[in-house]
Amino acid sequence: MSPFEQKFEQAVRDGVFSGAILMAKDKSEAGKLDYAKSFGTRSMGENAKPLDLNTPLFLASMTKLLTSIACMQLIERGLISLDTDVSSFIPDLAAQPILHGFDDNDKPILSDRKKPILFVHLLTHSAGTAYDKMVPVLEKYRDQQGQPENRTTMSTKCVYPLLFEPGTYWSYGTGIDWAGKVLEKLTSQTLQAYMDDNIFTPLGVDRIKFTPFLTEEMKKEKAIIGLRIGEEGNLINLPDTKNIDYGDAECFGGHGGYADLTQYFEILESLLFDDEKLLKKESTKVMFSPQLTKESRKGINQVFRKPEVVSLFVGSFPKEVEYDWGVGGVLIDSDDAAQRKRGTMIWSGMPNLFWFVDREAGVCGLFGTQVFPPGDKKVGGMINLFEKEMYDRAAGAGGAKL
Repeated sequence: MSPFEQKFEQAVRDGVFSGAILMAKDKSEAGKLDYAKSFGTRSMGENAKPLDLNTPLFLASMTKLLTSIACMQLIERGLISLDTDVSSFIPDLAAQPILHGFDDNDKPILSDRKKPILFVHLLTHSAGTAYDKMVPVLEKYRDQQGQPENRTTMSTKCVYPLLFEPGTYWSYGTGIDWAGKVLEKLTSQTLQAYMDDNIFTPLGVDRIKFTPFLTEEMKKEKAIIGLRIGEEGNLINLPDTKNIDYGDAECFGGHGGYADLTQYFEILESLLFDDEKLLKKESTKVMFSPQLTKESRKGINQVFRKPEVVSLFVGSFPKEVEYDWGVGGVLIDSDDAAQRKRGTMIWSGMPNLFWFVDREAGVCGLFGTQVFPPGDKKVGGMINLFEKEMYDRAAGAGGAKL
């Protein structure tokens, strides 16, 4: 066992996570890098079953990449464009005002939206939507208005005022969930049915499911999320009833997926190799191109320099790097001396999953675990170790040999 793998075995013993799944590949002719290994168990506890490469994990926001690819397919087919005003497809969101804060009497300060909500705004987190739990003013608004007892649909989970005019700033949120609803309106299919036909079947995979379509087999096999009690605390098993997808009655394109990560990794490979199994080369080029307006680009770089916000994101976001958003994830828009090349796309999932596709360096990687809260510092150190090791192996620059 390599020193790199010994560190992951030790991390399991130390309670960093109950288990982890690592995968990476490069596109060199020699195939210097083709790595896949699992460590640990599916949950905490003495009698926990081993975690293997095929153990289903809750993807959370790693679902966003799948929905983004599906939406790019709609654009390829001429059903919609990035610049289409989508208000008529999602009237619940279109009817929302902009929330500016609260007055001295604690009443919300609201104004009517003036700019259109474009498809590209939903796909790049620049429509003004946000996750209520990440934004104090939205939490306050939600609490004042009253929270539905069962938050299992878009109308009960994602209908809140916007934080700004579309295209004028950046805020991580529910935009891609709404983009999924646009797709369902255009195709008269659920996201699950559409992806089965147009993403999963072309790749020959069948173990990527949205919560309402999770099979009994996958429910039985899936890993259990571990909840860390305090920054340095131990992990406890989180009951399914406490997960953010519990009881979901719809397909949430921004956070509602589960997957066998070997099958999810095939999607990353397809993007890296640009093999046109899912998208034409022209579409993949658009995906990996900056899509934010000047104002929204300024916004994302402000957000990624706020420690209290970026600490909630999974992965490393050096302050000296410039960021944008493509269609599917964050784009590195300047050269990161550490490893990532300009144009690298990265993103993650709430239980501290992480992926990257660096088409310039010719390498992609996937780190899977199930730990709350997001941005866990202990897991973050292992993600950074994994990413550096895979880049080194792909470059043949001193990474531990397989």
